[in-house]
Amino acid sequence: MQVKPAAAKAGTPARSPGLADLRAFIRAAELRSFAAAAKALHLSLPAFSRRISNLELRLGVRLFDRTTRSMELTQLGSRFLREVTTVVDDLDRTLLGLRDAAQLEAGDVTIGCVLSAVHHFLPPVIDAYRELHPNVLVRIIEQGADGVFASVRHGEADFGINYIGMQESEVAFTPLLNDPYVLACRADHALGARRTVRWDELAAWDQVRVSQASRNRVFIDQALAELPALPRPVCEVRHVSTLIGLVEAGLGVAIVPQLAVPPRPAAVVGIPLEPPVTRTIGLIQRAGRTLSPAADAFAQLLVAASRSRSRKTRRR
Repeated sequence: MQVKPAAAKAGTPARSPGLADLRAFIRAAELRSFAAAAKALHLSLPAFSRRISNLELRLGVRLFDRTTRSMELTQLGSRFLREVTTVVDDLDRTLLGLRDAAQLEAGDVTIGCVLSAVHHFLPPVIDAYRELHPNVLVRIIEQGADGVFASVRHGEADFGINYIGMQESEVAFTPLLNDPYVLACRADHALGARRTVRWDELAAWDQVRVSQASRNRVFIDQALAELPALPRPVCEVRHVSTLIGLVEAGLGVAIVPQLAVPPRPAAVVGIPLEPPVTRTIGLIQRAGRTLSPAADAFAQLLVAASRSRSRKTRRR
C-alpha cells in the first residue's frame, strides 16, 4: 500500500518551502530513508516528514514513492534532485564566501586613488593591511581626480582617495592630510638648496606644467588669481607624475603636490612655495552607503596612517 503525501487543509495554503525544506529533500534522497535523514538533521521524524510534505504540496508534484517498506525518488523527483542540488551547493558557496568576507578571511577591496598619492601614501598602508588580512585582495584604480570621483559615484570603487568631492552632496568626504604644492627641481638646480621659493621668482626659470585638463592646474590657477601670470611653459602634460620625469631630465622646474615628489635622496627635490597653496587629500565614499568589512578595515587604517603622518609633520 502506498503512503500518499498529506493534503493541505481547505483554504490553508502550504508554507513556502525554504532552504531547510530543500536540504531535507536532498538528504532524504541521498540516504533513501526519512528516519536516517531526520536523524542526520537532528529532527524528529514527524517534523522531517512535514518538511517533505510541504515541499511536495508547494511544487504540486510527488517527489518520493513511499511504502511501509521502501522509498524511491519519482521520475520528477530525480530531475528535481539534480537541479536543486546544484542550486543549494551554489548557495552554500555564496554564503561561505560572504561569511569569509565578513570575517576578512577572503574578499577584496577596491580603492580609487589619484595618481600622485598612490606611490607615496598607499604602500605602507597596504603593507599593514596585508599583515592583518593576508587573504583579502587590495585592488587600486589609479586615475585623475575626476576619474576617481566617477569610480566612487558609479560604485566601481568601494571608496576613493581624492582632493575633490568636499562640496559634493553625492559623497561623504573625510579629510586625511594637507598636501602643499611645492617647486620640483633637480637637486643640483640653483634653487635646489633653497628653504623656500616665492611664486614671483618662478618667472626666471623654464617651466613644465600640467594642462588645464588637470584639476591640479585649476587649483593652482584659482589660488594665484591675484598674482602676475606665470610665463608660457616649455612643455605641458596631462599628469603630474609625468612632470617629475621631465624635471629630472632637465627640461625645467614644475609646480607639483608634495606627495608627487620622490622621497630623498633623489634627483628631484621639492621646495616649499611662498605663499603656500595647499590641497586637502581625503577619503570619499558614496553618501549614505555602508562600506564592506574589507573596505571599512582598510579605511580605518588609512585614517590612522594620515593622523600619524600629520603628527610627524607637526613635530618637524
